[in-house]
Amino acid sequence: MPNNDSRTLTRVTKTAVVHKVIDITPEPASPSTKLPVAQWLAIASRHRGVVICAAAVVFAVIIAMLALFHRSKTPAVAALPAHSAPVAGQAPVIAQKIAEKPAQPVIVELNLPTAVQQGLVECLWRGNGKDRLVMDARNLSGQPLRLHMGAGQLLASVDSTIVVLKSATLDFAPRADRHEEFATIATSAANKVAGAEFHLSAGTLPDLDKLFAYVAAHPEAAPGAIQTAALILTENLPLSAFAKFNELSAGAENIQESQDFKADTCDILAALTIMRDLGIDRPLAVTIDPQLEVEAMIDPGAHSLAVSYYGINDEWAYWKNQLLQGDPSTRHYALYGIARYYPAVALRMLPKWARQDSMSPVYRMSAVEALAQTGKADAIPILRELEREFGGTTDLGHAAHLAANFLDAQFARSNKVGDRFSGATQHRQGVLASAGN
Repeated sequence: MPNNDSRTLTRVTKTAVVHKVIDITPEPASPSTKLPVAQWLAIASRHRGVVICAAAVVFAVIIAMLALFHRSKTPAVAALPAHSAPVAGQAPVIAQKIAEKPAQPVIVELNLPTAVQQGLVECLWRGNGKDRLVMDARNLSGQPLRLHMGAGQLLASVDSTIVVLKSATLDFAPRADRHEEFATIATSAANKVAGAEFHLSAGTLPDLDKLFAYVAAHPEAAPGAIQTAALILTENLPLSAFAKFNELSAGAENIQESQDFKADTCDILAALTIMRDLGIDRPLAVTIDPQLEVEAMIDPGAHSLAVSYYGINDEWAYWKNQLLQGDPSTRHYALYGIARYYPAVALRMLPKWARQDSMSPVYRMSAVEALAQTGKADAIPILRELEREFGGTTDLGHAAHLAANFLDAQFARSNKVGDRFSGATQHRQGVLASAGN
């Protein structure tokens, strides 16, 4: 049942009012972490110097990063010096663009036969079948060519085969012509030595590559020796194919032999020396005839080569052995060797051999003729005496007469040269003396 007591109502009313007051009273606010803009501005105002410095640093960093990015995207350009404003009366400096160099044409490098096969170059060849070859060539391409032709390149004509002696490198401008000469050697003694048209040929010949390597290392080698060595390697020819001297063993079959590949005795010995240096140890037909050794020993131009090649240490013992025990067909050659290299001995020895009736006519004749090989004026009266003894109509007397005349002419010629030299010297001295006065 409701209670209407006034005191009770008053107390209830007061309580309600209190509660309402309590309900409408706001709770204390918690401190906020966000500052209003005004406060930030106030702070910035108080610390203005620090803020400006920080902003400048940030701005500089941004500018530097942008510059680096721009430089990485822009191609490098040569720096041009900064120019000040042009002075009055002076033309302004205009930056010039550097012109790019034109690209160099690519050189095509090939072997000459390959270039001919590919139609890049056209060649016409003419040679004499022995030691000379001429090339007229044209570069048919629009590019520069560098062509190599190796030593040993084989060329052929209707009658002959030859090989190029030394390697060569030839440069051709585009569409250009070129004239060139090459040293060659014949590969066969049957070659026709005459002008002919040649063409490139494939193939190689055995052992010639060794010869070409030797020639490259010994440019002083004589052409005659190289040609003789080549024919020894390719055809193993006998001495008769090369010797210029009259062979004692030559038969009728050698009379018609070609003279195109005859060589001096020194060239034959030089060719044999090349064979030895190349290590060619098979039997060689050119060495069979014993005449080559003694011919080389009495030949002044081949003498030193012969001493070396045949390993002669005691030359006097060699001539003595040759005279007493040598091959019967060449034993008398020792008399010429003694006369040439031991003239004092020969002037005493040879007249006795010539006067010895029991001696073979070959040795007696060789003794007379050999006296002229001494080259001594003392031999002239000896020969005149032998001419009187034998009689001018005999073979020995006639040989003595010719030998004495040979020496007379030799000394007369040397005396004339000496007189001319002496006269010129005296004239020159007289001129100098008069000039000094």
